Amino acid sequence: MNQARLKSILAAVCIAGLLAACGEGEGSGLDDRPLPTPIIPTPTRISPEQLAQQSAESAGYSLKALAIEDPAQAASGFQLQPDTRLVAVQVELGNETSDDAMPVDLTNAVVADENGITYNAVAGAYANELQPTELKKGERASGWIGFVVPKDAKLKTITYRIGLISTIALTADLPTQ
Repeated sequence: MNQARLKSILAAVCIAGLLAACGEGEGSGLDDRPLPTPIIPTPTRISPEQLAQQSAESAGYSLKALAIEDPAQAASGFQLQPDTRLVAVQVELGNETSDDAMPVDLTNAVVADENGITYNAVAGAYANELQPTELKKGERASGWIGFVVPKDAKLKTITYRIGLISTIALTADLPTQ
């Protein structure tokens, strides 16, 4: 073996020994005490029931359920499944005081029955449906939203959610027929 190669192997062994010695004993720089557990705040979770209890006016936005057709006549070309019916709710949405625009999209709406079961809005189910837009402060929009529900469902409320993570929920009782 040549002398240069022997020196490099010996140097590697010495370095490995020094590194191993640094990890043990007093003055190694390592602290054997356990690390403190960080305090991570737990987010407050709001249940769907709590969201549904918010008033129909919140954060500068409003929802009014003006009328209901139950059962409603389906839009041309829309087919209902057996054992279901179409219910249409006429709503008025308003941006009363918020500087943030209010998105108007009928798919943000759900109805709930007396057992708390919710049903999503169905685009294209009812003629004269609410048209998508954005409401600036002081603006209002109204139109119909269609929901396909079981024939025996007894609907109680309508909820309109604003925000990507449902940060604001406007809930109103449905009008009686």
